[in-house]
Amino acid sequence: MNNHQEEFHFSRHNVLALAWRGVLVGIVSGCVVSLFRLLIEKIFEKVSYYYQIAQDQPIYLLPIGICSVIIVVFIGLLVKSDKDIKGSGIPHVEGELKGDLETNWWSILWKKFIGGVLSISMGLMLGREGPSIQLGAMSAKGIAHFLKACGIEKRVLIASGAAAGLAAAFNAPIAGLLFVVEEVYHHFSHLVWVTALVASLVANYISLHIFGLTPVLAMPGDLPYLPLSQYWIFLLLGIFLGIMGYIYEKVILNINVFYDFLGKLFHVPSYFYGIFAVLLTLPVAYFYPQLLGGGNSVINSLSISNPTLATVVIYLTIRFIWSMISYGSGLPGGIFLPILTLGSLAGLAFGLFFENMQLLNAQSLPLFIVLGMAGYFGAISKAPLTAMILVTEMVGDLGQLMTIGIVTLVAYLMMDLLKGEPIYEAMLAKMTKDNKKKALKPTLLEFIVTEKLAGKLVRDLTLPKNVLITTQIHNQEAEVVSGNTRLHSGDTIFLVVNESDIGKVQELFL
Repeated sequence: MNNHQEEFHFSRHNVLALAWRGVLVGIVSGCVVSLFRLLIEKIFEKVSYYYQIAQDQPIYLLPIGICSVIIVVFIGLLVKSDKDIKGSGIPHVEGELKGDLETNWWSILWKKFIGGVLSISMGLMLGREGPSIQLGAMSAKGIAHFLKACGIEKRVLIASGAAAGLAAAFNAPIAGLLFVVEEVYHHFSHLVWVTALVASLVANYISLHIFGLTPVLAMPGDLPYLPLSQYWIFLLLGIFLGIMGYIYEKVILNINVFYDFLGKLFHVPSYFYGIFAVLLTLPVAYFYPQLLGGGNSVINSLSISNPTLATVVIYLTIRFIWSMISYGSGLPGGIFLPILTLGSLAGLAFGLFFENMQLLNAQSLPLFIVLGMAGYFGAISKAPLTAMILVTEMVGDLGQLMTIGIVTLVAYLMMDLLKGEPIYEAMLAKMTKDNKKKALKPTLLEFIVTEKLAGKLVRDLTLPKNVLITTQIHNQEAEVVSGNTRLHSGDTIFLVVNESDIGKVQELFL
């Protein structure tokens, strides 16, 4: 059986076979990511303790700073040895699934694990979720290697591992599935959704046994409802979050200019830029230690601490600037949770402003924390469904889906009007600008025929060079495709394509 026959055979697997692979990916990815999350939490607790001591005895900042610099030098050596462990990791997963990148799963797995634990637990404003997604994906790629998986099976397993990684990091299995379909894999496939859903549920089950059943960002009490006469406020909030998201994207995509300037000024190579991040974070650690880390504690404290508008604006400004400083350093760490933290602060600042105008009451403010997270992340990621379900699962309150949907949609539309790009795709485009994989390795792709293609003859399609539609599944039966074959909406088609052209084909067929 040749390679394409093997891939087509896999694509026709029954649901139980797909579920079995999902269980395997979920167990491995769930264990890896849960351990990653646990180590970060335990080490960060110790780091926070020493920063609290330093507030009373500033002399302690000196040994903390020295230890931190030594650690980032070690992390820098890891980054130097494998540049694919830098940053979030989500663009790397997208690049692999598009055929733009080919990564070493074992090298990334252990180096990202160690580097991510050290970087994130030091108190820098980095998130664990992006690295968790990459760790889940690389765990799954390792499984694919040992199973000697064909091309399409490997991509399905990688996508499922990414979903499992997010599920274990946030205890949000449905959001894990949606994120993969909406942001990473970019099209709906029964191969992906079955395997990814099972993997997410299994990984989440493992995570719940370690971290408990309480939602990651549980709010005290039920979220309040606003009367319908005040729903116009949600429209304004969505516009505000869309604009804020656009500003965030522009700054983070160009933060390398700041670091390149510092690197040239002090003759420091890029893989040691983390030294600057650590030194610049020490003042914040001294004056505002409660703002350190990914942001879980910041979000959880907002609804119970009753901060003033001025305090929230100060927190928002500090978190915005130092999130950029932390991520721009290239240390292994993500922007997922920092984005949600900024969104919660922006939403609360918006709510407090309207409260000061006597258009809202104080009891409604926790709702604006939640709406801020969903709208801000939905705008920046341009993955509104994921944002809605992710925040709902993390907060543990299904009653606000209507308002979350309104704010997220408006923020997404505002971002689109401003010509903002999906942040992870923009990062991938920048990362692979001069570094795309050139190897011509054919593989099989599966697509659902959309209205864009429905009714067209195959010969009328403008296909990239070396792309061949081989099979269409129509009425549960496989038929060989010729130039005279008419495509039917909802049918499944299979294409042979070089891995380096996957992205181009996705743009044509989706």
